[in-house]
Amino acid sequence: MSPFVSGALGAGTVLLLAGILRRAHYHRRFRRSGRGGSWFLRRLFRRLGTRPEQERVVSAEADALALEFRQFREEAFALRAEVADLYGAPALDTEAVSRALDARLSKLEAVKTRLAEALARVHAVLDPAQRKAFADLIARGPGRCQRFHAGPAEA
Repeated sequence: MSPFVSGALGAGTVLLLAGILRRAHYHRRFRRSGRGGSWFLRRLFRRLGTRPEQERVVSAEADALALEFRQFREEAFALRAEVADLYGAPALDTEAVSRALDARLSKLEAVKTRLAEALARVHAVLDPAQRKAFADLIARGPGRCQRFHAGPAEA
């Protein structure tokens, strides 16, 4: 697979995740309950049976990741405009396109590093049973986890 296709697929994946986080942010901002916080995170906390100190760490990491993804998304929109300008020229300068892609996709490395750090911090604060339940959620999705339909994880 060429580096261009690999980078484009990576960027597409990150944009998809940014869209998901954007939707979660929308619900957090405009659909707050009296308890505050994100409906998505509250549901996750309930399913995992987390303690307040765990919830603070996970919430902080989710907020930081949402900011990173939002910034990356803005870079991606700027890239789209720049590539459109280059593509609209009479002759396509592949070097200029490559430079534009490299400049914007370098931010992807920072996002990947931040995501790895966030996953490590969340992993450190969760109990083994909670880690197992969260891994199950990641692997199968929220609608397919039998463990979550039974109630909170056991401590």
